[in-house]
Amino acid sequence: MADELKRYWFIAAVFRETRDLVSTVAELRGNGFAGKRLLIVANDRAEDARKAVDGTGVDAVPVAAVYADGAIASSKLPVELRTLLEAMGNGDAPEERCGGDGEGKSQVYAQLRQDVADGALILIASVAGPDEQLIGARILLRGTCECVLTHEIAA
Repeated sequence: MADELKRYWFIAAVFRETRDLVSTVAELRGNGFAGKRLLIVANDRAEDARKAVDGTGVDAVPVAAVYADGAIASSKLPVELRTLLEAMGNGDAPEERCGGDGEGKSQVYAQLRQDVADGALILIASVAGPDEQLIGARILLRGTCECVLTHEIAA
């Protein structure tokens, strides 16, 4: 069964200031991370984030809005990003998808949900593999963010 699983790699950063998010998105775009491979997760700041990162056009960065009840609304997303949002939105999903005890993964998702609830803007990039994950993480680390996470899902 493990051979049948598809692996998805991600990097994520937690931002408090919209301007820091915007400059990091620009640097990611300049390094080949296209808009549809990026996702911003926010709560009531979703519309502000959408406007700030130029939410229109071919290279638009989608913004997912998280509501008080935990529901996540987003436009059409690639399967990789949908898989991550499903895992974030459902407390049971990480253990079922990732195997093992899943305790660390549950804590990661819970922390990201809490950051969003506290008003943070979460920038997520879907990457092709560990090498691209490292490149993206370095870009995020140069940005002014609270933390950078790397993550992998087997679904």
